[in-house]
Amino acid sequence: MVRKVFCLSLVLAAVFFGCKKAEEEAVQIEVIDGIPHIMNPELPIKGTILLEVEKRLEINPYEHEEIGIKYLYAVKDMDGEVILFDVNNAEAERFTKDGDYIGSLFRKGQGPGEFTRFSFMYVRFMDGQIWVTGRRKLAKFDKQGQFIEEFRLGDSTADFIDRNHYVTDKRTRSGEDLLSQIMIKKISETNKIEEGSVLMEGTNLGMIKIPGGGFGDNWGAPRIEYAVDRNRKKIYIAKNTEYKIHVKDPEGNTEYVIETPYERVVLSGKDKEMMIEPFLLDTSEEKQKFLDAYPDKLMAIKEMKVLPNGYLGVYRISGPNEFEIDIIDDQGRYVYKIEPPENIDLDRADFYDFGFTTVDTVDEFPVYVEYRVKNLPEIFSIR
Repeated sequence: MVRKVFCLSLVLAAVFFGCKKAEEEAVQIEVIDGIPHIMNPELPIKGTILLEVEKRLEINPYEHEEIGIKYLYAVKDMDGEVILFDVNNAEAERFTKDGDYIGSLFRKGQGPGEFTRFSFMYVRFMDGQIWVTGRRKLAKFDKQGQFIEEFRLGDSTADFIDRNHYVTDKRTRSGEDLLSQIMIKKISETNKIEEGSVLMEGTNLGMIKIPGGGFGDNWGAPRIEYAVDRNRKKIYIAKNTEYKIHVKDPEGNTEYVIETPYERVVLSGKDKEMMIEPFLLDTSEEKQKFLDAYPDKLMAIKEMKVLPNGYLGVYRISGPNEFEIDIIDDQGRYVYKIEPPENIDLDRADFYDFGFTTVDTVDEFPVYVEYRVKNLPEIFSIR
């Protein structure tokens, strides 16, 4: 009996190490100019996974008459507090981990700790505080919502790496061209802003030019996409025209590059008509102008989102207005492709240790929802 168990153990060990070796062989590493390039296979090395989820919280802000949010964004803290906010309406509303309404974070206005409409305002939890950016400034509040301080950033966007570093998109006009530089900026002890390394740059990004102007979407316009992992102090950055992601540290040094084979989606005439529909006026002349300008191929990457435990979600464009989510591990390996459960859209998902939050539509109104992911325990905590 002991011998049989021992033999079975040897077989299981051989299978395990054989699978492990096959995974390692599927991913190649090439060193180019001193930088490791993780060369992934076309298919995920651990296959496709259907997410198993259960709803754990729903917040309908419109149950409260004093809330006037129009376009809903959300952020959640480690202790469970939720803030729902509107980037254009200068409104941020606080809720407990159980969904009970606490109240507004700040008043509208131009004073300290206040914001006006069309501020392009964004809220995040940072090191036990609440930070709000907008109108090129940063306002800090404690966890009870009390105003602490504010100072000028000089940037309309800021993705914080830590308390003293953030990533922003600096834009400079040169004649008819617009140079976009994704760069790191530093906050000194006296709250002065200093420029750091340029991570990536390009000209006339986010725009499809037409006579007399331009338009842009996340599917056909060239852009630079990036995501910041504050826990790991990593920045993922890529031109969306190719599946080639540069992984950088807070000083802007490239740690490694992730490459995955990908063929950009070719568009038919009907596909193009569908893609330009949101931008069209009523005239046929206008339609033809947009059709002529729209590219023949879609971009490669729609966006990237940080997942728990060092994983990265790459929203790979798979068709007109369609994407699939590739999961890259902390070694740069393409490990999974995930499929969302039926009737759940991951387009607006933000990922946390327990799973993800998103904004669903209920009775034609946006509602904040949390889902616990019950599988993939190496990424999501099961609780």
